[in-house]
Amino acid sequence: MCYKQYAMKGDIAVWQKPLDDTCYSGRSEDAVPPICDDSINPDAAWYVPMRPCIARPSPDFEHLGVGQMLKWPDRLTEAPERSHMFSGGSEASFRKDTQMWKGVLKYYKTLVPALGTNKIRNVMDMNTKYGGLAAAMVKHPVWVMNVVSSYAANSIGVIYDRGLIGTVNDWCEAFSTYPRTYDLLHVDGLFTAESHRCDMKFVLLEMDRILRPEGYIIMRDAPNFVQNAKILGEAMRWKCSVHPTEDSLNKMERLLICQKLFWKSAQE
Repeated sequence: MCYKQYAMKGDIAVWQKPLDDTCYSGRSEDAVPPICDDSINPDAAWYVPMRPCIARPSPDFEHLGVGQMLKWPDRLTEAPERSHMFSGGSEASFRKDTQMWKGVLKYYKTLVPALGTNKIRNVMDMNTKYGGLAAAMVKHPVWVMNVVSSYAANSIGVIYDRGLIGTVNDWCEAFSTYPRTYDLLHVDGLFTAESHRCDMKFVLLEMDRILRPEGYIIMRDAPNFVQNAKILGEAMRWKCSVHPTEDSLNKMERLLICQKLFWKSAQE
């Protein structure tokens, strides 16, 4: 695979991946593992087979290597190369998204005063594009898991380039984590985008599974989805309220703020 041995001490070895595909050109045709063909996108991460082959580095990227990217925290707010390498992505859209979420977070704090305190530590942004909410929360005492929908544009590389963490998930299926893991779940436009695939009640039940008792949900979506989610949430003993978005003139979206109550079944 053209890795170079960077260091070795005792039975511990450190290997370094090459920056480009120069080394691959010198390999024999029958070398193992082979170079991948172009039949599958090397960035595809969901419902694709694992292949025993080497994906060539894309010539479109010049600054993805260790030491070539901006240092932290500059890399958090500067648009990386991959910000325009997927459908609907651009550097201008990245910058606009970064600024927007700073303002949105300030508004969220007026609705959920626990935001920014030690009461909320583990956060999930369930349907993100650039990880803008996580970037806006960088000075808060939180850990944010950014989730990109497997049916949306694959922007997970941008999240990694920003120095954030994230994964890809199909919300028609369960999320691989323990129950009661997160203090806050944020979901933006998921049902507008994927209601034709996922029954809302199953998604909300999965949210209830991974949310801690007394944890919060912030959902922004079309008014009809917000109202339906409120009915289902209250049926699960969530305490819910509907609010306008930070733009009071925006009639296309509403906010649903819910808190999962701490309750126990009646004693026999």
